[in-house]
Amino acid sequence: MKGSTLKFRDKLKQPWVMAVLFATLIPLLPEYFAPILAALSLVAAYFDSQSSGQGFRVGAVGKILLIYIAYLTFGILYSPEPISTLATAAMWAAMFMVYLSLTTVLKSRHRFDTALFAITLIAGLIGFIGCFQYMMRVSLGFQISDKFWSFIDDTILPLFPITIKNGSSGVRISSTFNNCNIFGEAMVVMLPIVTYYSFYGRREKTHLLSRFCLMMVAGGIAFSFSRGSYLGLIVIALVFTLANFRKIVYLLLTLISAFLLVPQPVIARLLTINDVDNSVSQRMEIWAAGASFIKENPLFGVGAGINNSWNLLLQQGIDAPHMHSLIIQLIVEGGIIALVIFAILSWKIVRPGFSMLAQDGEARMIGVMLVAFLAGFFTDSLFDFPFMTPKLVGIFLIMMALADSASRLFLKQPTSSLQEVLTFQKQKTCTKGKRITCSKVNDIE
Repeated sequence: MKGSTLKFRDKLKQPWVMAVLFATLIPLLPEYFAPILAALSLVAAYFDSQSSGQGFRVGAVGKILLIYIAYLTFGILYSPEPISTLATAAMWAAMFMVYLSLTTVLKSRHRFDTALFAITLIAGLIGFIGCFQYMMRVSLGFQISDKFWSFIDDTILPLFPITIKNGSSGVRISSTFNNCNIFGEAMVVMLPIVTYYSFYGRREKTHLLSRFCLMMVAGGIAFSFSRGSYLGLIVIALVFTLANFRKIVYLLLTLISAFLLVPQPVIARLLTINDVDNSVSQRMEIWAAGASFIKENPLFGVGAGINNSWNLLLQQGIDAPHMHSLIIQLIVEGGIIALVIFAILSWKIVRPGFSMLAQDGEARMIGVMLVAFLAGFFTDSLFDFPFMTPKLVGIFLIMMALADSASRLFLKQPTSSLQEVLTFQKQKTCTKGKRITCSKVNDIE
């Protein structure tokens, strides 16, 4: 027992393991820890990269992300709220560290599988916290907070010069997040990973544990009472079902059984998707207002930042921080240019995802996971804005790192060093093992 503990401790000391651990803790800990964890993950990745001398790695998706961050920063020049735009660009730049970290360290299938397993465990824990909150608050009637970190947030958040809407959410729960919709969005992003690992992960002995995590994630989505997240969950389940069509009967029986176990309040919420209640009618007003804003600034938008969209909506008498739609928010903030950037980004994931679908075994199911992620993410994003907080951006960038790492591992697509990308210079390795730029190749003796 002692030997196993020491062996496990030695594994944790490996830089790449620390990089993965810090990255996967981002969804679990409070929002203000997200940039710190991203930085710690990058530091650990730096030490891991020293053994190969290749530096930080950037894939095809990462290059598009860098273009998007640069475009966000460009918006400061014309934004009516330049501080908000700067803060948004800084948030993306800070959380981009977690993308760099994972793309750098996930250079083998074993490491890639480990990252997926770690995310599965963390997602399951977050879902369990949400389910526990619902049971304590609704089933047993205890007066506990729907926000797990409220005992810390109540002291820390007032120190930040930002406005956060933290009203009561009734029976809805937020788990380790500050809002029930944000909780649902985060779970939808991680659900494809948990689903994949529950049935296809390399650690077969952990499949039962992973399926428990899957139940907790699905339960968390259910108790967030976010109808957009419900639709995202259904679309993800549909993608995995179609990908395993030969087991369609077994899967349908499983889904029907799971549906019968869903509490009545959740089913009632799901059945109101077509109803025009206050939430839906407000979204329609927001979308109509967003369309008018787009007409005024179609190419470049008004500049990134919640303050920009919030102020625009307040002018229309609507008190909402964002457009409740990723597409509308992107165009309002960054115009058609931002939408085109994200369309290219999506293509950089879809194309390798479908290429993996044409393969067999592990590669095929990784492709299914990526396609399911995009399908669920964009379905949920039709009704909400999934980039509002550092944790949401960090979770999204973790998925982007997994997409680029999967392309490298299963499709042999190369990555570039960060220095190459930023300086536009191809690097080579000299006889002494040091990286040099092409402009100095002729100076080697």
